[in-house]
Amino acid sequence: MNRKLTYIITVAFLLIFTGCEDFLDRAPLSDIPPSTYFANKGDMRSWTAGIYDSFQKTLSLGHLEWGDIRSDNYHTTSYDDGKAYMNAIESSQSQYSWSDLYKTINMCNVAIEKYPLIPNITKAEYGDFLGQAFGIRALMYFYAIRVWGNVPLVTKPWDGDTNSAFIQRTAVDTIKGQILSDIDNALQYLANTVSNDRKYYFNQGAVKALKIDVHMWFHEYQLALDTYNSYFENNANYALVPNESEWKKIFLSPTESKETIFNMAWDYVADGSHPWAQRVGASNTNNPYKISQGIFDEFIGRLYSKKGKDGRFWNVLDTVKLWNNGNKVPLSTTHWSTSGIEKCTKYSGVDPKASASYWLVLSSSNADIDISIYRYADVMLLKAEALNQLGQPAEALKIINNIRKRVGYTSDALTEAIDLNDKKAVENIILKERQLEFIAEGKRWFDLVRTGRVIEVMDPVLKARQEAVGVPVTGFGDPGRILCPIYYREFESNPALRGDQNPPYTEG
Repeated sequence: MNRKLTYIITVAFLLIFTGCEDFLDRAPLSDIPPSTYFANKGDMRSWTAGIYDSFQKTLSLGHLEWGDIRSDNYHTTSYDDGKAYMNAIESSQSQYSWSDLYKTINMCNVAIEKYPLIPNITKAEYGDFLGQAFGIRALMYFYAIRVWGNVPLVTKPWDGDTNSAFIQRTAVDTIKGQILSDIDNALQYLANTVSNDRKYYFNQGAVKALKIDVHMWFHEYQLALDTYNSYFENNANYALVPNESEWKKIFLSPTESKETIFNMAWDYVADGSHPWAQRVGASNTNNPYKISQGIFDEFIGRLYSKKGKDGRFWNVLDTVKLWNNGNKVPLSTTHWSTSGIEKCTKYSGVDPKASASYWLVLSSSNADIDISIYRYADVMLLKAEALNQLGQPAEALKIINNIRKRVGYTSDALTEAIDLNDKKAVENIILKERQLEFIAEGKRWFDLVRTGRVIEVMDPVLKARQEAVGVPVTGFGDPGRILCPIYYREFESNPALRGDQNPPYTEG
C-alpha cells in the first residue's frame, strides 16, 4: 500500500468536499485551505461526505468482483478475459488492488482522530459521525480479511514519516479483534434512529448485521444468534415483504422497504454510471457474465413444481426474448441459451413501453443503482445457519419457508430435508436459498468460503468449464486460490510486503 499516496489523496479530499448538511450532497470547496479543516461541524460533515464517496468507489465494483463473480452464480458470455471464470486470476489484475479500500480506511482514521477535537463541539454533536467512521472502517477490514486474508492493520492517519509507510501484514485474528472493537465503538456512538434516508448511512442495524456476519465468518454461532436476538428479534423497523412485487421494490426503492438495512447511495449526476450494470446486465453492451444454468434450472423446476412460482425468477432475469404481448411464454430449461436472457434485471424497473421486454434493462452509460449491502433477509438466513449449527434445524428451515413464501414459492423446506440431524444437508438448503435470494449482491463466494464449500462446489464446475474450452482438466487447483492475490503494485509501494504474496500467486 502506498501510504504517501494515501496521504496526498486524503489532503485532496479536503479540497473537494464542502461543509454541506447532507452527506451525499457534494459540491466543490471554495477557499478553505487544509490547515483550517476540522475547525467546525461543517468540516466534519464534509469529511463524512468524503468517506462515503470513497466507500462508493471501493465497493461499487468490488462487492461483485470479490464476493460474486468467481462463484457458480455465473456463466461467461465470452466478453470477459476468462481469468475469474477459469479460476486463473493473477496479481496483475487491478480489481484485486486494495488501494481504494485503504483510502477509505485512512479517511475513517482521520475522522476518528479529529472529530472529537473540533473546537466547541459536544459528544452529542460528533458522536453519530464518529460512529459511522468506526462502522465503515470495520466493514472495510471485514472485506479485506475475506478477500486477502492477512492484511496491513492501519488505525492512525499517516504522520508523514517515510519510515512508517512500510507496514507488514497482520494476522487475521488480530484484525478480527480490531473489527469487533470498531463495532463496539460504532454501537456506542451511533444514533439509534431508523429513518428512511438513514439507510444510506451506516446505522445501528448495519452494525448489528455486520457483527452477525463477522461472528458467522468465524463460526461463532451462539454469538451471532445472540446479536440477532438483541436487535432484530421483534424489531418493528424490519420485516419481510409480503409479496414478489414488494420484493422488487427492495432494489428499486430501498428507503421505502422494511427489508433494507444499509444501501450504497448512488446518483448518476454526482457519481456517474454504476459499473454493476456493465458486469452483469447492461442493455447497451455485451455484459461479460450471465446467470448460471444451475440457477436458471432451479427456477424452472420451481415454476413447474405445483408449489407456487418463485417470483424472484421474473424479477431478476431479463425477459426481453421471453415476453410476448404482455404474457409470459411457457419456459423450459432450454431457454437458458436464448439470446437476451443473459441480462440481469434485479435493479431494473418496468419498461414503460413494454413492447419488446417487460423490464427496462439498465444501460451501462446511465445506471443509477443503490446497491444493497445488508438487508433483513440476509441476517435472517444467517440466523438460520446459526440455528442449524446449534441443533435447531426445524427452526432454521421455518425461516427458509418464510423467505420463500413472500415470493410465491410454497414448498415446505422441512419436507426437503431427509434427515434433520444432518447439519450439512440442512445447510445446503439454506445456502441454496441464499444463492437465489442474493444473486448479483456480492454474497455467494463469501457464503462458499464461510461454510468450507468452495472446492466442493467449484471443483466440478471448473472441470466442466475446462473441458468445454479444451484445456487440461485440473478442477479448482491449489486451495490457496480461495484467497485473492495481492495486486503487484502493492509490493512496489510497500517493500515490507515483499516475499509475502498469497501462494500460489506471484508478486510480479
